[in-house]
Amino acid sequence: MFEVTNLSPKVGSEVRIDRASFVNGTHAREIERLLVERSALVFREMFLTDEEQRQFASTIGEITLQGEEGVSKISMDPAVSLFADYTRGAFYWHIDGANDPTPAKATMLTAKVLADEGGDTLICNTYAAYDDLPEADKQAIEGVKVRHALEASQRLVNNQPTVAELTRWRTRPSRTHPLAWHHHSGRTSLLLGATALYAEGMSREDGDMLLCRMQEWATQEDYVYRHKWKVGDFLLWDNTGTMHRADWYSLDSDRLMHRTTLEGEEPVR
Repeated sequence: MFEVTNLSPKVGSEVRIDRASFVNGTHAREIERLLVERSALVFREMFLTDEEQRQFASTIGEITLQGEEGVSKISMDPAVSLFADYTRGAFYWHIDGANDPTPAKATMLTAKVLADEGGDTLICNTYAAYDDLPEADKQAIEGVKVRHALEASQRLVNNQPTVAELTRWRTRPSRTHPLAWHHHSGRTSLLLGATALYAEGMSREDGDMLLCRMQEWATQEDYVYRHKWKVGDFLLWDNTGTMHRADWYSLDSDRLMHRTTLEGEEPVR
């Protein structure tokens, strides 16, 4: 069984597949192709174990070895996750690995514990957003380069850091990327998000306005899929042509996701 239902015209599809075929990669190539076309794929109530999640992930890419052998626990509880403080930045639109020369290929989550309220995951298709830009805007952003840094996303959470906090943020690598990412496939996506610190070669006022305008365009309802979780759901998205964020939920929530990320395969250009 391999059945696909599109959840909106521009982003998001639900895939129904038998568990064995999913885990062993029988439809891996179809899933990869569909992922690029639809940006986000939903597999309802799969209830994957960590081992099954790793096994599936390895059929479509190379696993980033974070957490316990490639599975990280995403939680606001510092007793559960060493990166709980940074996780608060996930409430804002971002991509995974924006500070790296080669951002992650894809990200996947299994829902273990849900928030009592909120906690949806939202994914926007930045390929479709770029395609629909007026030609004048495409020309305006061509060649614009943006500096990405952890500091930018953390200032959204804590806009008055201590010297120690700012110093710690700045120990993480920062990176300059083009705003319009021209992919080997011939398609172009917008590379935006909370890590965008400033647009190089522009006044701060003009650069901030450009980034704000492009993000507002890319996160219009037409380009966004909102996933309302059920325990056991598995959600997979193409990290190279999307942004994602978590809808707000309480910081003392027990919400727990198990995440696996795939190594990037295409440097930004």
